[in-house]
Amino acid sequence: MKKLLKITSLTLLALIVVGFFVLKLMYNPSEQEAQNEDSKSIETTKQENPENSQVADENTNKKTHEQEKAFEVPENPTGTDIESIMHKMTHQKVRAERKTGAVRMTPESIDEVIELINNVQPSNSQELLKMANHWKNGNYEHIIEEHNYFWNREGGGVGKAYGRLTVTEETEFIQQNFLR
Repeated sequence: MKKLLKITSLTLLALIVVGFFVLKLMYNPSEQEAQNEDSKSIETTKQENPENSQVADENTNKKTHEQEKAFEVPENPTGTDIESIMHKMTHQKVRAERKTGAVRMTPESIDEVIELINNVQPSNSQELLKMANHWKNGNYEHIIEEHNYFWNREGGGVGKAYGRLTVTEETEFIQQNFLR
């Protein structure tokens, strides 16, 4: 009984430590402090030079918007570009022999994809919007079929999805591909 209690306690402690480090990786307070300092310096500049504040706002907004982009968008995006982005997003959720490329699937990146689809209006926009809205609503029930839709349109070969990642596997995928 004591041995079981000891094993359970050690396992629980290990899970807490791992959880702490995952949260620490996901939330980096030094980034937050740097952003706050940038905001303070912009406000100081506005107060010192009110005539230049609009220019500063425009430059800051442009820089911030570019930094916040979840993925690179070509100058004149096509339906194929959108499909490639969405295909790479599915890699976060599926099991496949081989995955080439990754775009983090976040609410922001999903919104960006929806905006792209609406702006470009590819011939399969209804199908793409249906998938993106599934993801936006947290519905990954069809993620294997959605991945394989893109995989087939890119020519197939090695890398067909055959299952969904567990939460732990997805966390590992995120850490390996996005949190370096």
